[in-house]
Amino acid sequence: MTATQAPRARVGGLGLLIGSKFASTVAYATSWVLLPLYVYQASGSAFLTALASAANVLPFLLFGLLAGAAVDRSSPVRVMAWTEVANAGVLLCVPLLAATVGAAPLVLCAIGFASATAYVWFDVASAALVPALAGADGVFRANSYLWMTTTVLTAVAAPVGYFLLDALQLGPTFGVLAACYLVSALLIAAIRPRPDPGGPARPEPGAVWAGVRYLAAHPLLRAYTTVNVGVGVSAGAVYGMLVVFASRALGLPSDDYRVAWIVAASGLGALLGAIAARRFKGVPPIPAARWMTGLDLVLLLAYAAAPSWQLAAVLLLCWNTVHTCFLVVGISVRQTVTPQRLQGRVNAVGRMIVWGSVPLGTLLCGGLTELIGPRWALAVLSGFALASLVTALRAPSALAMEKAET
Repeated sequence: MTATQAPRARVGGLGLLIGSKFASTVAYATSWVLLPLYVYQASGSAFLTALASAANVLPFLLFGLLAGAAVDRSSPVRVMAWTEVANAGVLLCVPLLAATVGAAPLVLCAIGFASATAYVWFDVASAALVPALAGADGVFRANSYLWMTTTVLTAVAAPVGYFLLDALQLGPTFGVLAACYLVSALLIAAIRPRPDPGGPARPEPGAVWAGVRYLAAHPLLRAYTTVNVGVGVSAGAVYGMLVVFASRALGLPSDDYRVAWIVAASGLGALLGAIAARRFKGVPPIPAARWMTGLDLVLLLAYAAAPSWQLAAVLLLCWNTVHTCFLVVGISVRQTVTPQRLQGRVNAVGRMIVWGSVPLGTLLCGGLTELIGPRWALAVLSGFALASLVTALRAPSALAMEKAET
């Protein structure tokens, strides 16, 4: 293969990765909406519904480190293809059960947990594959495209899920979603990444924790990860309480169409943030983190104090633009400075921190809202965003985003 052919092959591989992510996100995001919905309709139990929702988050916290080690010891393409096939098999249990003994709510919770567990391996492997396909110079652009894809699909997952469930019923709907995973597996299997000169990492003592050690020892990654914790907690307060804030702070009934506009504004902000992230390639990472965390804090406080739903929607759009841009930039920084042999483990740690901090913020904001109201609850939890800003301000400006050695 000539020097001019190699980049072209990687670009084609990136297109296949984006196509795979498209099909996989359709299945994952839609099932994430449908499983808790159907569990609640079938059982009327708030506890089982919460369990179905938690089943989508817990696997990353439980298995993220193991998935990172597995990806680094194998081929990301192989891991992704097989886990998509496994996920299709898991979802096909739903039509099988629906056609025979029936799909009990508790069984559906278990199916959701198994599906989300398979997705952990897929997500970690896809993050490890991006630098190999896009190259260090293309990481920012590649992540921008990937986040644009997932943001749009996640936003439309709810209406698509409701339509499929109404038109096809439970079993056939999950048959369609299983087919999406199989399409994703076929696209992934067609990827031919550039061979890693070092080959897959060999088993080594403490390999599972190598990502934690690398991240903790790297000054730039350590600073970005610490900043991410506070930003993630405050983001969880916003995301998890959108409807509650609209109802209790803005005086809107929960079924008011204006609540939908507020949620749509948040989704549009995420899309704009994903688009803007590619512009930060070459920008010094620490000054960028300072500006974005500072804007995050100011916009969060302004949203908490918004007197009308129109202003709240505008501020939420601006806030989520900044917040999503910071997340995508952080992922790109992490992938750029991490050696290929550690991509799976280091990215798994980063994802675990995001998945852990966001639910924590939601729970804290929910408890505080009952005590002091939604506006003051958001204001209090903005203290975590302030702590992130202080961390960014204290980090040395000279910390550079040096490309990792292979």
